[in-house]
Amino acid sequence: MIKNIRAFIAVVLISALIGALSATFVTTKIIYGERQKPVEPPEKTQTFTVKEAPIPDIAREITPAVVGVVTIYIDYDFFFRRVESQSIGSGIIVDKNGYILTNAHVVEGSNRIMVYLYDGRKFKAKKIYEDGELDLAVIKIDADNLTAARLGDSDKVVVGDRAIAIGNPLGLTLQRTVTAGIISALNRTIAVGTQKSMTLIQDLIQTDASINPGNSGGPLLNGKGEVIGINTVKATEAEAIGFAIPINIAKPIINKIIEKGGFEKPYIGVECIDREMARLFNIDVPVDGGIYIVKVHKDSPAQKAGIRQGDIVLNINGEKLTKVSQMRKVLYTLEPGQKVKIVLMRGNDKITTEVIIGKE
Repeated sequence: MIKNIRAFIAVVLISALIGALSATFVTTKIIYGERQKPVEPPEKTQTFTVKEAPIPDIAREITPAVVGVVTIYIDYDFFFRRVESQSIGSGIIVDKNGYILTNAHVVEGSNRIMVYLYDGRKFKAKKIYEDGELDLAVIKIDADNLTAARLGDSDKVVVGDRAIAIGNPLGLTLQRTVTAGIISALNRTIAVGTQKSMTLIQDLIQTDASINPGNSGGPLLNGKGEVIGINTVKATEAEAIGFAIPINIAKPIINKIIEKGGFEKPYIGVECIDREMARLFNIDVPVDGGIYIVKVHKDSPAQKAGIRQGDIVLNINGEKLTKVSQMRKVLYTLEPGQKVKIVLMRGNDKITTEVIIGKE
């Protein structure tokens, strides 16, 4: 009985964390990260054949694709006089037609967005997409002669890989600052915001490459100069701990926006955590892999398909799941109205069901 009560309380706490979407990015709390399995030391030094480029070459190639994102906010003072304020972040050009990937918290609530290019030009930008839960946004400028960055595969990143961050720390006076380090950890979960308004961000890449205010929205690169993440936030209680959103989460969003001019977020109506976090809250996950369903939204496609709180999603359309980001990546390739086959574990029973994708 006590164990059931603890599990119920844990589910309520997690659901409250995941459900809060109005983050103010004042504090950062690191909740947990992927546990590294012990590895037997090799008998001799291994030789790796992946060729990495020198950092100066990477910086020369990618810097023209990094932009300054200046957001203007309009308010009124006590005497109803117009007052303008602004904040500065970073972005990365992902398509030569002017599509730029950045953070949602860089552009949210803004009245006007200006983009500053490497060659000194500046353009007014249009917001195409914004998702505070993922902290991702896509904006667009009408400009020619643009340099687009090469996108890598964040699923292939391993701890110890080279990591290079480029952005505008502390504003445009230090624009396109290059810092380097390594991938420190994977699959990090952090809570950002204040105690009254907290957002949970899962499956992040952790790096010791220096990330500071203004770097938000800039690229995290691998040793080949490919974008593997979008820098989002640093730990406020420590140095050399920064986080980036894996680029593979953003790829299907970018592809649909480039192809169709917009993105309708597929929706099935569940909130999930992976098995490591479930165990942190003393929730028993009896299977290897899978993601734990914390909440099923009322009248959602998932509820209509018979999915319940406490079910464990093993795979979607045949793709085995171990992280929430994998589920998003699969769903984001689909369109509202399409059917998706989901395999669940409920207790000791394996269940297969079909869900018709909705939209948010």
